[in-house]
Amino acid sequence: MENKIKVIELNSLDQFRNDLLQTTQPEKVEQLLKWYLSTYGGVNFKFGYDRPIFRARKCSTEQGFNNICELYPPPLEKCKTGRMNEEGQAIFYGAFSIGTALAEVNVQEGDYVHVAHFQLPEKSDSGVRCFAIGEVYNTYHGVSSISPGIFEDIRDFIRRIGKDDVRGLLSYLYMDAFSAELLNSTSAREINYVYSRVFCRLLLGKHPDVDGLIYPSAKIKGTSNIVLRREMVDSKIKINGNVVFKVNRIYPYGIVDFDLVKSAKGHNADGSIVW
Repeated sequence: MENKIKVIELNSLDQFRNDLLQTTQPEKVEQLLKWYLSTYGGVNFKFGYDRPIFRARKCSTEQGFNNICELYPPPLEKCKTGRMNEEGQAIFYGAFSIGTALAEVNVQEGDYVHVAHFQLPEKSDSGVRCFAIGEVYNTYHGVSSISPGIFEDIRDFIRRIGKDDVRGLLSYLYMDAFSAELLNSTSAREINYVYSRVFCRLLLGKHPDVDGLIYPSAKIKGTSNIVLRREMVDSKIKINGNVVFKVNRIYPYGIVDFDLVKSAKGHNADGSIVW
């Protein structure tokens, strides 16, 4: 990471935040975010991950789904507007823990939930490249949601910038925290996810070599989610587990009591799941 960063002066940045949050008109939001993203790019890195990521879907019965295709993003004509995607745009949503995956689909007591386990490439040289939105701000406060190696790299970056340009560092921290706020707002659904989906589309549109974004969960504080381009999912990650849970009780803090109903033995070449 280089010492030089592009930032917006703090007072101008604060005014921009106020202006953006006072409008939900898609055209105006896009105009403002294009200006903002001409400066803010966050940090992106290529990484390997040796544990699964999780994707949950509610199912109508304890039987779960029959084919792994039902655990991937749906066909374009069935893709509805979401937190990080426009209508008709397929994008993969995953979570770094089962608890977060369950929270993201708003499970209720008595629900049956099918959870698929996906494996990212384990080696960084063949891994995925993602923006980590909010991670510089987290690291500044001594928190890491991804990996110790990335934490140390970012902490060294913060030291260097702070030594040479304290106001620049403060502006960057503001931008990183504000970007995370746009992506994980708990009220985003009420405004049709206009900030987060436009932000994601514009940022990934500027960087076709980046596979996706890691961002803080709106459901469980301190946890992260990942979104990936559908084409990257087809080429780089594989599904390696399927289970069905019955939700018994929902507790505060994202704690879910559940029973394991069934666990798959694998799946066939046509994607049919072998229970």
